[in-house]
Amino acid sequence: MSAPKLVQSVLTVSLLALMLSACGSDSDKIKDEYDRIEDQVKDEYDRVEDKVKDKYNAVEDKLTDDEKSMAEILKSVFLPEESLDKFLDKLTPEGGRGGLYVGHFVDLDDGDNDDLDIGAIYFDISDDGVGRVDGRISYQQQACQENRTLDVNTGFKVDNSITGKVTGSLDTAEFLDIKYINDLNLETPNLMTTFAGAFKDKETGKPWRGSFEYQDYLGGKKLFGGNKNCNVTYTLSNRSNFNTYPLDYELGTMALDIMGNGTQQRITWKNPANTRLVLVSQIDVNKAKTGANGYVQNVILSNNEKQFTPVIPDYSTNYAIVVQAFNANNELIGYQALIQDLPESL
Repeated sequence: MSAPKLVQSVLTVSLLALMLSACGSDSDKIKDEYDRIEDQVKDEYDRVEDKVKDKYNAVEDKLTDDEKSMAEILKSVFLPEESLDKFLDKLTPEGGRGGLYVGHFVDLDDGDNDDLDIGAIYFDISDDGVGRVDGRISYQQQACQENRTLDVNTGFKVDNSITGKVTGSLDTAEFLDIKYINDLNLETPNLMTTFAGAFKDKETGKPWRGSFEYQDYLGGKKLFGGNKNCNVTYTLSNRSNFNTYPLDYELGTMALDIMGNGTQQRITWKNPANTRLVLVSQIDVNKAKTGANGYVQNVILSNNEKQFTPVIPDYSTNYAIVVQAFNANNELIGYQALIQDLPESL
């Protein structure tokens, strides 16, 4: 199977970037670099394809010849929406638990001790054995940076596995001037990453966990952001691991609660011993369950804070408030969530 059109487009953009940035360079060097990038993208495509094609083979005998042809297309994570919907309608294996799963990701081995390696992530996973996966990933590599939310799209679940792609921008346009702005003159650069995960029924909390990796080769590079007096540098990891949990999961004794009334409500909790960072997320449950961006706030706290000010709308809205605590090794040592209509009373 050849690489899909989206992967081919990544190759085209990468080649264009090389040509634009290598004025006066030897053409053989450009070709060698292009061949290297092409091989990397194809390797990544093959890696992700292998994670899901066995799942399709297991149910292929249920399909007509035409549907089997469609299944060949769907062995890739780069799926056309209409083909995905038709294919999912045909499959009914017994799958891992569905619902709203909220958690975090940790950048791996980026070699940069000065940036934040933890971010927020959630998935809304179909209850069916085979179905869709929606969600968001929120980046904040420095405390003064604005949260940037990446969109989980073309995500699907087959039995106990999930996979798909993630797109979006990690920062404002200025952030990516090293590649996209100078080389391609793009004002709204998008990144692309593939993710894959599995349902861990035997583990405490029964999480969905996995990883995502970038396909446009910014991983491992020192990047720059400069928005609203927030001039920062940080390194984007090549790979990140994620862990997401159902909202009834609890780790440690955090005593998460809501204090106050109406628009004066505050979220309070207790930090476990050895807490270094706390990640607090406020998620609009109704938006998350309909595929829209459910994130209202994501805040990373590093000064032993024990309270958080939620966004209080003028009308009652159902929110999930999730507090996650980490030690100095970025290990999760505390987790608790509550679901609450805010404001609770006007």
